[in-house]
This record gives sequence, C-alpha cells and structure tokens, in this order.
Amino acid sequence: MAPAVVRSGCSSWTSDAWWGKVYPRGLPDGERLARYSLLYDTVEVDSSYYRDPGPYLTRRWASVTPEGFVFTLKFPRDLMDPRAPPGEEGIPTFLRNARNLGEKLGPILLQFPPWFKPGPKSWPFLLDLLGRLESPLQFAVELRDAHWFGGEDFERLMHALRERHIALAWSYLTYVDVPPEITSEFVYLRFIGDHTTIPADRHGSVQVDRTAELRLWAKRVEAALERVKAVYVFFNNHFQGFAPESVNLFRKELGQPPVEYLVR
Repeated sequence: MAPAVVRSGCSSWTSDAWWGKVYPRGLPDGERLARYSLLYDTVEVDSSYYRDPGPYLTRRWASVTPEGFVFTLKFPRDLMDPRAPPGEEGIPTFLRNARNLGEKLGPILLQFPPWFKPGPKSWPFLLDLLGRLESPLQFAVELRDAHWFGGEDFERLMHALRERHIALAWSYLTYVDVPPEITSEFVYLRFIGDHTTIPADRHGSVQVDRTAELRLWAKRVEAALERVKAVYVFFNNHFQGFAPESVNLFRKELGQPPVEYLVR
C-alpha cells in the first residue's frame, strides 16, 4: 500500500478572528470558503452539527471550491440523541444532501457529547445508528467519555467499528485520552482543546504552547501512514488560539511546508 495522503485543515472557515489575517477585511462573507479552499485542501464543517445544511448549501459549497478539495461533515446532533431517536427519514435525508458534494465528500463525523457513556441504553442506540449508516460513504465516531476506552466496552467498541470499517476519531481532549486505534482505512484526527483555557475573545494568535502534544500525535500519524490510505487532521481555534497557525505547526512536525495564509 502506498503511504497515506495527509490532509490538514481547520474546523470551519468562518472564524471572526481570521479577519485581516486569512481574509482581507471587506471580503464578502459568502466568498470566504472560496478563499479558504485555495489555501487548504480540506475543511471540517462544524455547522452541520447544528443543522442539516440541505441541498442548496452542499451544492453551492461544491461549486465554489476547486477540484480535489474535500469536505468532512459533522453528523447533525439531533440524529445522535438517544433520548429522542431519529425518525425514519432524518438520516437518509442528511446523507442524500451530503452526497451533493460528489467526489468532494470525505468522511462524516459522528461527534457524541461527553455525557454519552456506555450502558444498557446507549449501546443499543449506538449499534442501531452505526447499522443505519450507508456505504460506501465513510464515517468516523468521536466518543468523549473515558469509559468507552477500557475493559469490555472498549473491546466491544473496537469490534463494532472494525466490522463496519468506521474510524475511531483520534481526538486531542484535555479531559480524556483517546487511544490511537486504527479501525478503518483512514485516520481522522481532531485537535479540539477546550473553551475555557482559550475563550473566543482571545482567538487570533497562538496563546498556549502545545508543541509536545503536536509532536506526540504527529509521531502517531507517521506510524499509521503505511497502514491507511488517508489521514485527515483538523484544528479549531480553542486548541492553541489560532487554528491556521496550529495547522502549520503540525505540518512542520511532519516535514511538510507551511500554508501561506496571511493576507498580503
């Protein structure tokens, strides 16, 4: 197998902290994605977590980005709540809209909340949901409670993901260690940080040195390159304060050139 293609980008393209740095002031909001896609080859769509983007937006996103650009979408949160299981049409409708991206559609991330823990109610819900995901689309699952990563629950989780070729999202979280297990033909790595250490009003420059964490995960990515076909890496501003610079710091650890994002 050839070494994996590594794509790195940001978790959304709409940060107000990027004005005057990534985006020239005065650029229309609707043109930010087009500029972003000339700098990066992938983006994680955060907004789809809150609402299905629908057919109009997905088609527009595909039309304003260059060939080879890849979107990863977050699964809508209202389709992942065991307290109000989705109806018959919610999941097929979202996946149909996602397919409007065509060849630009990458993995779809199921980001579960920290309160979603293994148990007699969550396990049937999770397995049923995974069984409703449509191939050949690619999916990754992010779990943010430590109980998923130990004992019988961890073994059961690994079996369920590998059986369905679904990736376990590798997530840098300040409150739980996610094991770098490979369960699919791609790696999905997220550098999330937390909203209290670096609040939004401090975004726009690197506020916290997390070189050690970047180096650790870069080594894990390098170790996986011969075992998978693709690696997707995403940063948000909360990780260090400024996602575009975090991308470049990670790229440096992998021996890749930086993204020249600064407005000139």
